[in-house]
Amino acid sequence: MSFGSRRLTISLVLVATLWLSPSASAQSTSAANHDWAGLKTVASGSKLAVKLKNGKTVEGKLSGSSDTALSLTVGGKPVDLNRDDVQRVYQVTGKSATKATLIGAGVGAGAGAAVGAAGGDNGGLAPTKAQLAAGLAVLGAGAGALIGFAIGRGGHKRVLIYEAAQP
Repeated sequence: MSFGSRRLTISLVLVATLWLSPSASAQSTSAANHDWAGLKTVASGSKLAVKLKNGKTVEGKLSGSSDTALSLTVGGKPVDLNRDDVQRVYQVTGKSATKATLIGAGVGAGAGAAVGAAGGDNGGLAPTKAQLAAGLAVLGAGAGALIGFAIGRGGHKRVLIYEAAQP
């Protein structure tokens, strides 16, 4: 392996490591919102997951909120939850598949290039190592992007919007 390709490999590994590190993508839940009035800013129809103090979780679409209760639509039926019974409220949104798609493309391209570079150089009509590495990198990037997209689009993101104060 030449010095230039080794530097490129190390750079790609460092970028991937930083990109995948939990601190770069983690959401801060340490600054929990203890203000019930903040629920009034959430758009009606937003999907919420409400963790109750008895341990149960209720998921539904927001119908409205007052100073004493939260109204959800769960399975087409209205459900009212008393503020005193609510431990945490999360807003549930679809997760973007962009990051997983790009990671998949990068991993696939790297794997394809590595397999292509390891291929032999038989001469004659066979492709050269560089041609084989480039071709397999493109194929690997496409396959990796498809796999990353399929994995990434299935997730949901839960954002804490209210947490009851601890007694």
